[in-house]
Amino acid sequence: MAEALKPPHAGGSFPFPPGPLGGCPEEYRRRRAECPLGPVTLPSGDEVLLATAYDDIREVLAGASFSRNLRYPGAPRMLPGEALGDDPHALTGMDGPEHARLRRIVQGAFTPRRAEAWRPHVQAVAEELLDGIVAAGPPTDLLASYAFALPVEVICRLLGVPAKDSGLFRAWSDTLLSLTPDGAGERRRAAAEFGAYVDDLVAGHRHAPGHDLVDALIEARDEGDRLSEAELGRMVRGLIVAGHETTAHVIARGVLTLLRNPAELAALRAAPGLLPDAVEEILRLQIPGHGALLRVATADVTLPSGATVARGRGVLAPMAAANQDPVRFPDPGRLDIRRAGNKHLSFGHGPHFCLGAHLARVEVRTALEAVVRRLPGLALAVPAEELTWTTGSRVCGLRRLPLTW
Repeated sequence: MAEALKPPHAGGSFPFPPGPLGGCPEEYRRRRAECPLGPVTLPSGDEVLLATAYDDIREVLAGASFSRNLRYPGAPRMLPGEALGDDPHALTGMDGPEHARLRRIVQGAFTPRRAEAWRPHVQAVAEELLDGIVAAGPPTDLLASYAFALPVEVICRLLGVPAKDSGLFRAWSDTLLSLTPDGAGERRRAAAEFGAYVDDLVAGHRHAPGHDLVDALIEARDEGDRLSEAELGRMVRGLIVAGHETTAHVIARGVLTLLRNPAELAALRAAPGLLPDAVEEILRLQIPGHGALLRVATADVTLPSGATVARGRGVLAPMAAANQDPVRFPDPGRLDIRRAGNKHLSFGHGPHFCLGAHLARVEVRTALEAVVRRLPGLALAVPAEELTWTTGSRVCGLRRLPLTW
């Protein structure tokens, strides 16, 4: 099959700059209207196809004809050299039986019931942090004092690691999430340090078992099959990165979005029962990851839009672009905490649906509820246009969120 033709103006270098106030890149909207499947050049220099329509992205994520197995020579790469997401032995880099095997072993540690069991711990952390914020008085950088502090404290308690090490996690995560082409050396260094830390953590839990998630993963099995040491280490590293970085930015973005939509915030305060739907809308609108993990077509595929992908072609399917498709979400750029049928793709779809989605929902919901309840006079301490955002990373987040109340 022939691939979608490339209009003269459809090329471009990925990643694209974010939209206003860290929003979804405007280039996604333009491409969706003019060329929903078109080529882009990655920082590695490889050219792949970029999907921007909801149904196309969902089809790519479903996994039937698109593989995350990029181990073969000449496979497309996001960055030159090794990068986060390129590890062929990580859960996110597997397909088929080997991927299903790992999911079966660990999925019991990530059920909705397990996540709900952690809600009291999350609530306690939120209240403790807000006690400190209120006692210190305004203003505060809510990104540092709350949005990052909460998921870091939760993941530390969850994994049984010292909270004092949270600065290391953030530094390693920031380096590994970088999309800077010439940062390969720094990423290798961070990966080695992070790996050594996790190896020591696991060894400590084997020597003195407790009741943390690391212990659950050590004991996890599927009909006698268990995680190898290497698989266990990769799983814990992935949990640390995913368990604080993206969740923190969703919390900060959620607070900012509510403050910029005072009518919706007032409605939420008047009817707290709207919180679950409000959280889903924030997850749809404020996903901090604007990019996607690379996949390769394992057969010639015709996508729902009618565009075609040839076997062996690399494809990017960003969830952020899917969440802004007006065909699926009318007036997609507007916060609507009563939005019906909100089937966003922020946690992915198909075999690689986010393992930690249930815990992330618990954290975001608890964090936002506590802020709305405890700080009724919350307001931005600077104009929204003066806020600055990270660039050159897989995660687009605020650098600071100065607030008063």
